[in-house]
Amino acid sequence: MTNPGIPAEAHPLYETWVMLLNGYGYNWYREDNVRRADDLLIRSKASESLGRAAERLRDLESAYRKAHLPDPTREHPDQDPAHLAVARRFRAFQDRVRDLDTKLRGAAVPPDDKIWARYRNELGTLKALGACDVVLAGSANDLDRALAAIAPGSPLPAADEATLESRLADIARSLTERKQVLSL
Repeated sequence: MTNPGIPAEAHPLYETWVMLLNGYGYNWYREDNVRRADDLLIRSKASESLGRAAERLRDLESAYRKAHLPDPTREHPDQDPAHLAVARRFRAFQDRVRDLDTKLRGAAVPPDDKIWARYRNELGTLKALGACDVVLAGSANDLDRALAAIAPGSPLPAADEATLESRLADIARSLTERKQVLSL
């Protein structure tokens, strides 16, 4: 069923409207624009996962401090150095996650202009960025899930610490690959 107010696709007025929309960048369904939008969406989701992971690390550090680092007293003015080291490791992981999240949010995006299209295979570049984004999102989700499994108040188990290190390295490597894809 056609709308009586909208001309048919073969009508010159309809073709003019399409040209105007494409000229203003409203060509939503071209594959390059879909991939560009997917890139932004996936990076946004990965950033949300990294934000949740940083919050979990903050909560784990807080719970650990409450459980193992009581306020100083006259009898015990200094806190246990081993427990302080564990709390500092939580904080160091949290700082690294936030740093990666900042780099992810500030990562460059491919421009949508004629010069870019002239000197590059735009669709190929966007596909390569999509492959980087899959690693980013997967590693960020794995990191968040691994932190959710840690019991509050307990130190970071060595196996979990190795998993966290691996996920952080995957994210950093993917961000580096992403930068290389976009550099000339």
